[in-house]
Amino acid sequence: MSAASTAPSSPEVVQQFSDLDIASTVTTPAVTRPSSPIPAALPPSPLPSGKHKIAVIGSGSWGSALAKIAAENAWRRKDDFHSEVRMWVREKIVNGKPLTHVINRTHLNSRYLPDITLPKNLVAVPHLKDVVKDATLIVFVVPHQFLHTVLSELSKPGVLTPGARAISAIKGVEVNGTDIQTFASLIEAKVGTPCSALSGANIALEVALGQFCETTIGCPTHDDSLLWSAVFNAPTFRVATVEDVNGVSLGGALKNIVALAAGFVDGLGLGGNTKAAILRIGLKEMTEFCLEFFEGSKAETFSNESAGIADLITTCYGGRNRKCAEEFVKSGQSFEHIERKLLNGQKLQGTATAEEVNNFLVARKRAHAYPLFEKVFQIAFEGLSPKQLVVGL
Repeated sequence: MSAASTAPSSPEVVQQFSDLDIASTVTTPAVTRPSSPIPAALPPSPLPSGKHKIAVIGSGSWGSALAKIAAENAWRRKDDFHSEVRMWVREKIVNGKPLTHVINRTHLNSRYLPDITLPKNLVAVPHLKDVVKDATLIVFVVPHQFLHTVLSELSKPGVLTPGARAISAIKGVEVNGTDIQTFASLIEAKVGTPCSALSGANIALEVALGQFCETTIGCPTHDDSLLWSAVFNAPTFRVATVEDVNGVSLGGALKNIVALAAGFVDGLGLGGNTKAAILRIGLKEMTEFCLEFFEGSKAETFSNESAGIADLITTCYGGRNRKCAEEFVKSGQSFEHIERKLLNGQKLQGTATAEEVNNFLVARKRAHAYPLFEKVFQIAFEGLSPKQLVVGL
């Protein structure tokens, strides 16, 4: 069994230069030599200690991967953060033992990230109030189906620390008739904390393994950018911040609809040309949807950032939505059956988002303006043959 780490546990690549001739007769004066960058001073914590305290709500593969990074950074920056990071785990029995006990004893989340060693300062906690007690920085990464229950608990008086901030890494949107909102805006409205959004080309297992990738954090203020960069930026998890919370949120949600289309393409045995066309059309519809319905959003978030084009590419080639859509075409089984068969208890996000977005567009009488989104909904919910996917695009 892997030994738990007390400091950063991501693997580091060490390069050997012993065979290179790097001798030089030039000496740079000491005063001009660049020093290691000094981390920016963080906005003050509302806690008497002056340190920020991180809590992670969610412990699936993505939640555990983000919690791992946050705990490693909290350990490194003990002057800025309380070293203990708590992670909310919905209690389950695994091999006859509570999952929280298993995680805290072995420092492995055997259900969702087997063989990935978690830092010792990451503590699994089964009760939500205990997780967020005194927390100033709260990471939301539960399946969106459970978010309302979580927010109902957190909105009770005295549960959250005054002055706390939140970030959403949840994919999806909330639709009520002709109204639509991101989960970041829902969290902010329900519990009164400013809420940023994190999304990018981030397959959870690859992130947990320390394979290099980028992510995007959309923040409402500069202070939020400083704080969330300090929580998540790492040598193998490069953070870029933008002042576009809605764009980052929508990129993470809408790309799952396009990923279903990519899976249909794979299930039909079609080639790279067709998938590339689907990705182009999908990115266009994602961008236009955000610009049409979310004032202040930026097209550059989709074209330039990891939360846009990069995440779309990764999801359409390697994500769970693509995999399940391919199986849908090949097996003829329902998405509900496929979810149970392939996802080990995790939830399929693309179908729920496709339904929500279609309901919104129909209510706004704009479904015809987004033909790929419409086709995906019709295939997933109305029995349209997957072979009709590209007809009329």
